[in-house]
Amino acid sequence: MSMENELDTVLRAADREAEDDEGLEEIFAQGRRRVEKALKRVRRPLALAGVIMSQVGKLFVAVSPRGILSVHFMDTKSPDPIPLMREQFDVVENQPAADRIGDQIRRFIAGDRKALSRKIDLSLVRGDFKRRALVKLCNVPIGSVVTYQALAASIGAPDGQRAVGNTMASNPIPIYVPCHRVIRSDGSIGNYGGGVDRKLKLLRAEGFAVGKDLRVPEHAVMGHQRTHIYCKPECPAARRADPGRCFIFADPEHARRAGLRACKVCRPA
Repeated sequence: MSMENELDTVLRAADREAEDDEGLEEIFAQGRRRVEKALKRVRRPLALAGVIMSQVGKLFVAVSPRGILSVHFMDTKSPDPIPLMREQFDVVENQPAADRIGDQIRRFIAGDRKALSRKIDLSLVRGDFKRRALVKLCNVPIGSVVTYQALAASIGAPDGQRAVGNTMASNPIPIYVPCHRVIRSDGSIGNYGGGVDRKLKLLRAEGFAVGKDLRVPEHAVMGHQRTHIYCKPECPAARRADPGRCFIFADPEHARRAGLRACKVCRPA
């Protein structure tokens, strides 16, 4: 074999080895990608948790990468949220993260209506009905309330007020998901997982001045979501309104703040 032929043979062999190496590199790269995907599935998100003090007592709070995960009144008999959280999250103590939530809660109760700026994470909510009810509840404006019956009607379950009551009792994120804004159909404020005194304190912090009789204020008005009109409760238009689309505002001023205009029939103040 001539020197040129021998050199050509060596070069072709080298080219084949290079191609084989490139093939191995691609195989290794694919393997790395598969491993990384598997690890992402195995890794669980963190829940950063801690204890804070507020105007409504000592609270256990936790936040996930998606938002506020838990607000728990520590002096109540409601179940400890940590075992449920551990089914989906790695719970780690992180007091700075808890303090940031605590700062928002304290500012909100002190009157800063825009303080609760964090998103919510409903991962601890089990059941489509409960999730829909809590999501709808977040649309109830500050300074207003909704009845259990109206909230049930708003999610297409007009006879589901008892189920709504159970949902409020198991709400994992009170204050951020404002179950304190749900009252009885007779106008009384009803129960609360954190206790009636806390419910009163939260409502009053929002301008809903519940009296000693624990009923809606004397100057409360009905606000309709579809027409954006508010009426006196005795107004015929208010009585005909779909309860699933109505809020009860503490007074006309709160209704106007929510973007509603006065009824031309009953002319609320």
